[in-house]
Amino acid sequence: MADKERLFLTPFAELIDRLTVDQIKEVLLPTGKESYAEEMRRICHDIDLLIEERNMPISSRLLRIVVALAQMNVHIWYLKDRMQEDGERYNEFLKLAHQLNGIRNRMKNLLLEEAGEREKSAERSNFNTDGLEGWDVSIS
Repeated sequence: MADKERLFLTPFAELIDRLTVDQIKEVLLPTGKESYAEEMRRICHDIDLLIEERNMPISSRLLRIVVALAQMNVHIWYLKDRMQEDGERYNEFLKLAHQLNGIRNRMKNLLLEEAGEREKSAERSNFNTDGLEGWDVSIS
């Protein structure tokens, strides 16, 4: 494998999303630490290539989008745990997880924009957050 070859074919936004999920797994699932660390190393390789290739500036907006995406992924992860623990509130937690996934998809669309990949076919379309209060993310 050459250093300048991508290891994944996914867009920048999907790489960042996968990186945040693997980071969560590395912390919360200790039995797979080594495999998550290896995948993160490979993902970072591709992220670095894309940043260099596209001469992408690391801006405060980009960092805020990544932080918000990571936060949504953590909240969704915890809601999935709560769904398993509290069956009586399953639908409530499922609805909130779905709504937060809408914010997550908005963040991924913003990342597509940051990376110059905002083509209609790559956009995430499920960003419905109807009835979601108190979770507004001020990044536009």
